[in-house]
Amino acid sequence: MDEKKKKFLTRETKIGIAVVIAIGMLYFGINYLKGINIFKPNTYFYVQYDRVDGIVKTTHVLINGYKIGHVSDIYFDYTKEAPITLEITVDKHLVVPKGTIAQVYETGLMGDKAIQLKLGNSTEICQTGDTLQGEVVEGMIAEIVKSLMPPIERLVPQLDSTILAIRKIAEDENIRKTLANAEEATKELKLASVKLNNIMSNDVPTIMTDVKTTTSKLSKISTEISDMDLKATINKVNATLANLQFASDKFKSKDNTLGLLLNDKQLYLHIDSTANSANQLLIDLKANPKRYVHFSVFGSKDKNKK
Repeated sequence: MDEKKKKFLTRETKIGIAVVIAIGMLYFGINYLKGINIFKPNTYFYVQYDRVDGIVKTTHVLINGYKIGHVSDIYFDYTKEAPITLEITVDKHLVVPKGTIAQVYETGLMGDKAIQLKLGNSTEICQTGDTLQGEVVEGMIAEIVKSLMPPIERLVPQLDSTILAIRKIAEDENIRKTLANAEEATKELKLASVKLNNIMSNDVPTIMTDVKTTTSKLSKISTEISDMDLKATINKVNATLANLQFASDKFKSKDNTLGLLLNDKQLYLHIDSTANSANQLLIDLKANPKRYVHFSVFGSKDKNKK
């Protein structure tokens, strides 16, 4: 008996058993990752659609957000009006009434798809292999696009007119001239900027050096001025002004000769009259000298008579 056991449990037999177990575990693991429980009994139904964007095998089948099955297979028959047929597998204990709708919808903004069962109100129950009514529900993005389309359609003619107006403006000769002038102005501005940079790098340092030297000299002069006896200078200036004021007062007063000459009109007239008389006397003396002066080298006859 022991020998038979040893013969049965050979090395090759052990390897075969291990391979079978590994294959079984691999099959179970793959189906588990797909969400398929092979140990739990299931029921399957068929659903027909015009299009099933984003639906693949193992896509979840939900009721009120709870997973109750998955898409087990997909068929395509171009001869039918709804050429795509999905085979969905659900829990065997699920009761599916007649009139149940299998809706394809988006589960999020990323575009993931799922199938949601909208259970009917009929008292009749669907049997395994029956065909359910299919429906495709537009997602959030599709709804947004659909709501935006009318405003966009109204906006397109306005955009066309705006683009046409912009094109006319761009083709206007005055605009081209303006752009050319702007380009020339930009070039001149660039040249002015280069010149300004040269001035800032060459002339300004020299000017600043000169200003610094001048400031130093002014500071020195200011120091020298501050060192001067300003009080004594101001006193001297005040004394000079006082003397000038005294002389001015004397000129205006009549108690001195210069003041009388400047302020007494009668004295001025007498002096003027005397000057005129003296002038006339000198003229007459020059014209008739014998009338005023009598002289002879040998003496006059009247003297000898005397």
